[in-house]
Amino acid sequence: MRLLRIVILHTLTFFYLDVFAEPVAENDPLLVREKLVWLLEDKKENINLLAKTAPDTSVATYIENQVVSQLTDYDISIKRVSVKRIDYYLKHNTNTCVANRAKIKIREDYSLFSTPQSFYITHKLYRFNHSQPLPAGLLNKKGEVIAIKDIFGLFPEAKIGIADGASYGKFLDEEIKKITPNNIHYRGGVMRVTALEAMLYSKRIDYLLALPIDIVPTNEQKTLLDKYTIAGAPPYLIAHFSCSKSALGTRVIDKINSLLAAMYKTEDYYQAHRRWFTEQEVVDLQRYLQKNHSNKSYLKSH
Repeated sequence: MRLLRIVILHTLTFFYLDVFAEPVAENDPLLVREKLVWLLEDKKENINLLAKTAPDTSVATYIENQVVSQLTDYDISIKRVSVKRIDYYLKHNTNTCVANRAKIKIREDYSLFSTPQSFYITHKLYRFNHSQPLPAGLLNKKGEVIAIKDIFGLFPEAKIGIADGASYGKFLDEEIKKITPNNIHYRGGVMRVTALEAMLYSKRIDYLLALPIDIVPTNEQKTLLDKYTIAGAPPYLIAHFSCSKSALGTRVIDKINSLLAAMYKTEDYYQAHRRWFTEQEVVDLQRYLQKNHSNKSYLKSH
């Protein structure tokens, strides 16, 4: 009889636990989130990117922070790599993403791209502390440099600073290939653009090809700094998110595109660009987008 009571009590206990206990969420997305490796180029502005207090050092970094913080369906781990290693990881992994990439044909062979992440005024050619402008034969009627390579025909010992491993967009990448390697000083590393800018001011290089957003001269240096547009270069460099060319990469890009579509409609997206553009530059960018992407609405004032 005592044994029977014990059996009945155990049976009732299991029945109670089965009915009233919290159900086991075997399909809880938090338990089965797919792993996603988010590559960060190893440079200063990317420190603490995913923290709420991430430094707002550029419009692209700000938007990257906003997007990544909303990819809550994925188990994201951060991997800091050199710019040269980004291509390797995208090619050899199915769960890798990165931001702030130029969309060029060779990259489309092994990676997927989002709609525009952000917009930059395109790279310019810089000189420092020259008493004379560039010879007239190197410039067109608009004062633009006709071809960068021609500069080194007149100044064969001159050096131009180029960020190692980075893309300058389709047009300028081709222009750089035309320059004799002996005339190029490549610089990599965490502070490569800052280092190249310092080399320009110290006369260790004669020219620098860089985004205007990356050039931060003092007031004194600014008066001695020459800036030239390259003829034929597109006026803007468009940054994109990019992921591995895989089923997972496709799902992540689709999610990013939906987040960006919502951001394009916000005052926040407009103001993120407004912080880094002058009022006239924003107007020019809006006109450019209306002319070249009239069926899209990426940047509009509210």
